[in-house]
Amino acid sequence: MEKEKQVKKMNVPHIFIIILCIILLACLATYVAPPGVYDMDETGSAIAGSYHLVEREPVSPWAALLMIKKGIESAASVISLLLVAGGSIAVLLDTGAFNDVLDYGVYKLQDKSTKVLVPAIVVLMSALGAFAGNDSMIAFVTVGLVICARLRLDRITAMGMFYLGYLIGLGSSFTSSMLIQYQVMAGVEPLSGMGARFVVWTIFTAINALYCTRYAVRISRDPGKSLARKPLTPEPGMGEIKAAALPGKGILSIIVMFAVYVLYAVCAPRLGWGQEYLYVFMILSSIFACLLYRVSPNRVSKNFFRGAQSMGGICMVMGLARIVGMVLNQGHVMHTISNAASNLIGNNGLALAAIGIFIFTLVLNLFIPSGMSKAAIMMPLLTPIGDVCGLTRQLVVFAYSLGDNLTNALTPMSGPMVGALELADVDFTDWLKYAGPLMGILAVVSAVLIVVLAAMGWA
Repeated sequence: MEKEKQVKKMNVPHIFIIILCIILLACLATYVAPPGVYDMDETGSAIAGSYHLVEREPVSPWAALLMIKKGIESAASVISLLLVAGGSIAVLLDTGAFNDVLDYGVYKLQDKSTKVLVPAIVVLMSALGAFAGNDSMIAFVTVGLVICARLRLDRITAMGMFYLGYLIGLGSSFTSSMLIQYQVMAGVEPLSGMGARFVVWTIFTAINALYCTRYAVRISRDPGKSLARKPLTPEPGMGEIKAAALPGKGILSIIVMFAVYVLYAVCAPRLGWGQEYLYVFMILSSIFACLLYRVSPNRVSKNFFRGAQSMGGICMVMGLARIVGMVLNQGHVMHTISNAASNLIGNNGLALAAIGIFIFTLVLNLFIPSGMSKAAIMMPLLTPIGDVCGLTRQLVVFAYSLGDNLTNALTPMSGPMVGALELADVDFTDWLKYAGPLMGILAVVSAVLIVVLAAMGWA
C-alpha cells in the first residue's frame, strides 16, 4: 500500500526542466549524429529518396540559448491562438453555462436506472470535453461521488464517468483548441477533416459509455466485484444535487460556441478565411454568453486576462520547444532522425507507417504527457516522416492526436489524472485495473481506424 501511495505522489520534473534537458540532448546530437538533409519540393515537403549526408555544423548549448528570442517569435501564431482561446474559455466558464447544463443533466437523471444515468453522463462529459475540454473539469468527479454513493456504485465509476468522459472526448475531439494547434503545426487547415473526426468521437464515446455502464451494472448487482478497495459513503461537505431548471441560457451559449467552430470549418476553405476570423469568433461567442448572463464588462475583462495569463507558462514552453527543432535543423540532424524513423516505420506500407507514428507517440506520452509542449517538439519530426512515407499530413496529425491522449489516463506523470485520483480517493493500481483494458481496446480501435483512413488516402 505504501508503494502505491508513493507512485501516486511521484515528484515528476516540470515540463520546463524536461524541455531544457531535451535542448541539451539536441545539442549533443549535433556533435555525434551523422548530419544529412532531404531535398525539398516547391511546397516545402521532403522528397522521398533524396536524403544525403552534408558537412557537420554542431550547435553549442550557448548558441541554443541565444535562440530563445527566435524560438518565441517562431511560435507567435500558436501562442496568439493559445492566448485568445485561454481568455475566451475562461470567460465562458465564468458565466456558469457549462455548469448549468451539467447540473441540469445530473438532476434530471439522478433517479433513473444505472443503465440510463451512467451512459448519459459519459456522453455529456465527452461532448463538453470535445468542445471545451480543460483540466478544470476534473472537479466534476466530486459530483460523481455523490451520484455513485446514492446508486450503490463505487469511486472508480465516478472517475470513469466524469474524468474519462471528458478526457476521451477531448482526445477524439473534432473542434478542440489542441487539435487546431496540432493542425497548424503540421501545416494543415485548422478544423479540416471534421466529418471523419466526428465519426471517431462517436465511436470512442460509445465504447467508453458501454464499458463504464457494464462495470457499473455489474457492481450495482454485486458490490464485491468493485475494483476499488475503499468503500464509497456520503461524506460531510461533499455537496447535494440541487433542483435545476432547464438552462436555456446555458444551452444557447453552448450552441453558439459550437456554431462558431462549424462556421469557421465550413467557411475557411471556401472563403479563404485565416485564423484571425477564428480569434474574433471565439471572443464574440464568449461575449454573447456574457450578455445572456449579464456579466459586467469589468468581470469579463478580468476573466479574459486571467484566462490568457494562465496560458503564459505553456506559451513560454512552446517558444522554448521550438529551439529543439531549430537546433536539430541547424545541425542537420532533423532530417537524419526523420530518415531513420521513416526507414524503421515506413518500409511496410502507408498503414503501418501511420500505426508506427501512433505507437511511437503512445509510448512517448507516458513520459511527456504535456500535449502542446510535446507537439512543438514532435510535429517537426513527424511531418517529414509522413512526407517521405507518402502519408497525408492530416493522417499524421490524426495518428499523433490519438497517441497523445490514450496514455494520459495511465501515466502518473499526468497532473490532471493524479488530481482526479486524489479527488476520488482512488489508488493508482486500482485505477489501472479499470482504465488499462479500456485504453487497450481504444488503442486497437485507433489502429484499425488509422489503417482504414490510410487506405482511403484521407486528406
